[in-house]
Amino acid sequence: MRFRGEHNQRVDDKCRLSIPAGFRQLLEQNGDSRLVLAKSTLHRCLQAYTARDWEAREDRVMALPSADPAVQKLLHFQFASAQAVEPDSHGRIVLAPALRAWAGITAKEEVVLIGQVRRFEVWSGEAWAATQRDIEGAMSGEALGAWNHALAELGL
Repeated sequence: MRFRGEHNQRVDDKCRLSIPAGFRQLLEQNGDSRLVLAKSTLHRCLQAYTARDWEAREDRVMALPSADPAVQKLLHFQFASAQAVEPDSHGRIVLAPALRAWAGITAKEEVVLIGQVRRFEVWSGEAWAATQRDIEGAMSGEALGAWNHALAELGL
């Protein structure tokens, strides 16, 4: 399963978000439409994992020393507010208040869903536009060359 693309959607007045048809189709082909929404540890956005991938993440975390401060921080920050959701018959999910607050998403707002291969992200439209401007602004000659070098080191 590979989530791709950038999809603009609008959160309705009941804080429901329609999952793009292509993403829903991938979930159906996977045989499980359940998702887990969690705060991103990288950006002010939400990450949407398939239930299977989230459970694998939980298994990895359970294998770590629970007293480790980094593990505790992850459990308190991301896992405590994670929300299991399943699209309704119209392909919509409800965004929990704590998750909306983290990502700066409000009712009736434009959001952007970004495919990230194994998962997708949900961004406030304004936050995504600002992030895109920052990325594009950083893509000058030297920075672009350094980025391409780093990707080559990774085999990409």
